Order: sequence, then C-alpha cells, then structure tokens
Amino acid sequence: MRAIIFAVFLAGLAGAAAAQDNIGPLDGPLGPRPLSPTYGLYGTPGLIEMPTAQSAPDAELAFSFSYGGQTLRNTLTFQIGERLSGTFRYSRVENFSGPGRELFDRSFDIRYRFVDEGTFRPALAIGLQDFIGTGVFAGEYIVGTKTLGPVSATLGLGWGRLASHAPFASLGSRPPRSFGQGGEFEINEWFRGDVAAFGGLAWQVGERLTLKAEYSSDANETEVARGNFERNSPVNLGLDYRIRPGTQLSAYYLYGSEIGVMASFTLNPKFRRLGQSRDGTPRPVFVRPTGAGAGAASTAWAQTSRLPFEEAAMASLGTLMAADGFVLEGIDLQARQATIRYRNTRHLSQAQGAGRVARIASGALPPSVETFILVPMARGLPLSQISISRSALERFEFRVDGADQVLAAAAITDAAGISQRAGSTPAAGAPAGTPRFTYGIQPFTRFILFDPAAPLRYEVGVSLTAEWNPRPGLFFSADLRQRLIGNADQSERFSDSVLPHVRSDSNFYDREGDTLLEHLTVAYNFRPGENLYGRFTLGYLERMYAGVSTELLWKPVASRLAFGAELNWAKQRSFDGGFGFSPLDVQGDISTNGRSGTVGGPREYDVVTGHLSAYYALDNGYHAQLDVGRYLAGDYGATFTLDREFKNGWRVGAYATFTDVSADEFGEGSFDKGIRLSIPVNWTAGTATRRVQRAVIQPVQRDGGARLSVRDRLYPLVRDAHRPELEASWGRFWK
Repeated sequence: MRAIIFAVFLAGLAGAAAAQDNIGPLDGPLGPRPLSPTYGLYGTPGLIEMPTAQSAPDAELAFSFSYGGQTLRNTLTFQIGERLSGTFRYSRVENFSGPGRELFDRSFDIRYRFVDEGTFRPALAIGLQDFIGTGVFAGEYIVGTKTLGPVSATLGLGWGRLASHAPFASLGSRPPRSFGQGGEFEINEWFRGDVAAFGGLAWQVGERLTLKAEYSSDANETEVARGNFERNSPVNLGLDYRIRPGTQLSAYYLYGSEIGVMASFTLNPKFRRLGQSRDGTPRPVFVRPTGAGAGAASTAWAQTSRLPFEEAAMASLGTLMAADGFVLEGIDLQARQATIRYRNTRHLSQAQGAGRVARIASGALPPSVETFILVPMARGLPLSQISISRSALERFEFRVDGADQVLAAAAITDAAGISQRAGSTPAAGAPAGTPRFTYGIQPFTRFILFDPAAPLRYEVGVSLTAEWNPRPGLFFSADLRQRLIGNADQSERFSDSVLPHVRSDSNFYDREGDTLLEHLTVAYNFRPGENLYGRFTLGYLERMYAGVSTELLWKPVASRLAFGAELNWAKQRSFDGGFGFSPLDVQGDISTNGRSGTVGGPREYDVVTGHLSAYYALDNGYHAQLDVGRYLAGDYGATFTLDREFKNGWRVGAYATFTDVSADEFGEGSFDKGIRLSIPVNWTAGTATRRVQRAVIQPVQRDGGARLSVRDRLYPLVRDAHRPELEASWGRFWK
C-alpha cells in the first residue's frame, strides 16, 4: 500500500498531461502512424521487458506505473534531447530479503540513439540500465529497431541482467555486484560477461491499439529464487491501448505464468496546453495625433516644475498597471523620456511584461515622451533597462514581424545607475516612500520521498506569512507553519551517518512539534556596481539552520555567462522548530506522539560554508551550473547541475554532488544526486501568474554534499530580465 500511495503521488505530477494537445496526423502512407513509441514495464520506450531503439519525441516526459511478477515500478523518463534520454525508477520487489521483506530500490537509466532509422537502415541505440543504483536491474544493451508500415521489429544484444537467459557468448568476466550502499558507477561491469540476444515485434493495429510479442533475455533469477513467480517461458505477450494522446494502458502475459499491467502518462513542455492562458487582453498602443510624434510634441509642460505631471503619471500608470498585474515602483519623467521601474507579478515572460508596460505608458504619458526606459525589478534589484522607441510601438504594432522590429530598435543595457528612490511609489494612490507590509494565510503541502520505511511521507497545513519592505531592497519576512494532517512525523529512522548529522536527522524536525517557524529573516539586496548584484540575509534561514548568508553575483546583461560567490555561517536549530538552538544528540527513540525512548544531551553545531559558482546559458534552453566549495558537513567538493528550460516556463533538470567524502562515509546512495522539476502554474491552471510548483526527486538525503537552503539566491532572480532570456521569449512582446 505504501508503494501504491507513492505511485498515486507521482501520478498527480503527471495529471497535467490530460490537458495537453500535442497530437499530430494519425495516418501515414502505409497506414496508422504511431504518435510516439510506446512504453514497456521498465517505463522506457520498449516492447514489454526489453528495450527498443526508438526514442520518444524531444522533451517528452513520461510517468509510468507497472506491476507484474510481484514487482511494482514507478518510473519517470525524460527525453533530454532528440537522441538522449534519462530515466529514474523507484521499485518495490516483494520478498527480496526474505518472506514478507520487500526491497525498495532506486535506479537510473540512460540511453543514446546513435543511428537514425533510414529507408533500409534500422535505428540503433545503446543503453545502460540501473547503472548507478544497487544493481538489482543492472544491464547494458545495444539494440536496433526497423519500422515496416504498422509493424516494428527489434533485435538486440544484452549484458548483465539482460544476458541471464540463454547467453550465446561471453566478453570477458563480469565482476560480481555487491549491493553495498548503491549509487556508485560500476564501470568495470559495463558490457562485460555473458551476452544474450533478445527481440520482438510491435504491430499497431489501429490508431489506439498496439500488440506486442517479445523474446526476453532476462531470466528473472532474483524473483524466481524468492518464489515470486515461476518462469515457464521466455516469451512475453502484451497489448497497449491509448485512451487518448498522452495516456496509455497496457496488459501483459508474462513468463508463461503471470499477468502484468501498466499505465503511462506523457506530456511535452514544448507543446501548448489545450486552451489558451487567461492573460487578459493587452491594451492597444495609443497612437499620437499627426504632428505630435517624436520631436514635434510640445514640451512646455516640462519647462517649469515636472512634479505635478510626475505625480499624475504615477497615479495613472499605477492604476492601469495594477489592473494588469504590475506594481509601479517609481517613475522618472523627463520631457523626451520616462524611466519606469516596475515589478511583474503576473506574466511569466519578462518580454511580455515589457510589451504590456510599454503599451500602458503610451496612453498615460505626455505625447512628447518619445523613449520609454523600462526597468523590471525583483526583490528591490533593478535587473536591466529596456529602452523602447514610442514611434516604433506605433509603427510596428500590427506588423507580422513587429516584435522583431521593436527588438531591433530597442537597447537592453545594465540598470546599475538607475535610482531606486526617485519617484518611488509603493502602490497606486499611496504617498511616495510609504513602506509596504503584506501578509497572507495559505495552505502548504510538503512531500518527503524515499524514507527506507515508506516511499512517501507528507504533511498538509496552513502557512502564515508576513513581509515588511520599509525601503528599496530591504525585507523583513517570516513564515510560520502549522501542520494539520500527514505522516511526516511518523518516521522511526535513526541516522547511522559517521559525518555530522547536518541533514540525516531531518525526520526529528518533523516529529518534534506541529508548529514550525520556517524562516524569520532580514534581507538586503543591492547593486554594488555595474554588472554586480549583492545580497545579505540574516536570521532563521530555513527549518534546520539559522545564521548569516552573503552573496555577490557578476552577470552582464548581454552575457550568457555569470559568476557568483556565496559565504555563510550557519548554526543548527533545535528540533522543535522554535527559536532555540542545539538539537538533542539522538541515541535512541525520542518521546513524542506516544512513543518513548532515550536521547543524549544537547549538541551544538555550527559551520562556515560557501561556494564559488559559474552559470552558463547554452543553446536550446539548456542551463549549466557548477558550484565548488564547502558544504554543511565540512566536506569540500563540487555540484554539477544541468537544466533544460522551455519557453512556457517548464524546467527539467538533474544534479550530482561529489565531495571528499567517500562512498562508505556517505552511506546509502554513495553520493548526493537528484532530479528537479519546475512546473508553471499558468501551464496547468490557465491563469496568468509567475508562480511555479517545484518538485525535487532526491533518491536519499544524507549528510555529504548538503547545502544550506537560502531564499532569493541572486542568479534565478536576475537572469530572466537579461538579454539572452528576453530574446528567447520576445515573441510574446505583443501578447
């Protein structure tokens, strides 16, 4: 039941697939054409148990849930590029360690299609299955697939588990795999040992139904030895039925003795959702009367005091902008130009935000103002200045290439010299300089994955947040949370880590009290110079640590490259989530929720930690990040991160951290790694908002490679208003 609950949780992440329209023509010259390759029991493009050489469409995300032979597999597969795919799988194998003692296993796959299918040539792919897990499903393969009308034929060679039935050759000896802690790269095993052949056919009978038959080279030795089933035949049979695009149900007859079932859901961030986002209709450009264009309109209004005109413009702009999801931070109004500082709170694309602010300004500012200097702001930081000609807006609004023409005439430069005080207004109608105070009550959910005793723990509650912004860049903020329901506080796990318990005791923060001060901080963001951004944060930084965090970022507006430096001093908070420090030194169970046991005395832990970071925006939406420095447990190393971001705000990525902590010292998992998803709320809900839902699929949380969690790190705040990101989404300028 625990594994089934986890499957339901992952299915929730996949639910947005039902709202997507990414279907193309169904019929080709030889009959029904597959929409995309179907998925097998292992959650990858394949037959039933065996892989094929086919690839899913670029950027497709597939969530699959399969059960057969007393093994449950929950799988996430992402088509990283047109040829490369990656897979994370969480499985439960019953009776693995003895009767009634199941194994919860985490594994990763990678596959690369190195030859495309041609008229007479099959597609060829090479893959590693369970290559950094415990090795329960470990195997390697080279496979080819050829499509002949509605039928595709597959033939491949397998090693490891995929050569456990009827091997016909051997390539050296394959070292025995010790399950150990898992998570290590067993390179000396790859493509070594026995070799066996596998293959099969898939026949697309119609638009929805596909029939499959395969000869499996997997003898399922582990499961058969545990008595989970009898393997009477290497032939598996199955059918896939597409209920609708993106939803597949499958049924299988396995091993001559078992029935298997699977459901898979796919979505593709590259394609639009069904229906349009409710962004609202943008205001049209106000075209000045003939003779009132650039250089012709009277500037007499600016010859005396501009203050009344500036105040009137602020009131008018503030009201109109607020209706479209913008907060006017301030305006500097001159005879021929206006500098407008604003926060975009609704539109995911900063280019779309700039287009809307420019059109609002065209109807609210005097005709003599020819140049609009738009300054998007975030957390008190001026991010860039976008200079747009008012005449260009008037001339190109209805041109097919109008967005490109405006971009060609615009100048996007650094905003370090922009005053954050002149003409400041916190809200429409409020006096200049009035501090902002906001608060709110909202629900929160939190999921904890891969506890060895339960694949999913969760909590649901309410969060009371408050923030005071007395001056530009200065923020006092707090988040107080009250848990209402959930099982996050029921973990019985005790850390066996030989490192300082900087993260592995996190379950005790969940168990000790239902009320938690999530954070209580004062932060100051500032621009120390051109291309430079600074942050200083003090207080209770996160649920486990308080301290001081400082950061400096170098990021030129036109550059894809950025460098950052962060230095922190952190002190561990007490388990109850209050104001205290020095959590108890856990030696046994603790007394909470009706359970009792013993603990040691309080322990004190503080650490200086920090990193040097490099960021680079690659082509096709890829973003690379390298962080080198000292982690919470005092270990030194580096974190490598690669994300792919799509124009609609979707983001899919993975990270891995390697430090001077050995695999044995690290413990289960051998090193820190994970997959992260960012899903824009407007993609699923259709409402215009900049909010995103984030999920991190982290196989196991240990103490090695652990970082401090600090709000409002600079690079994510800054980059989406710089030229590379603006250009990538400039097609939404007129939206």
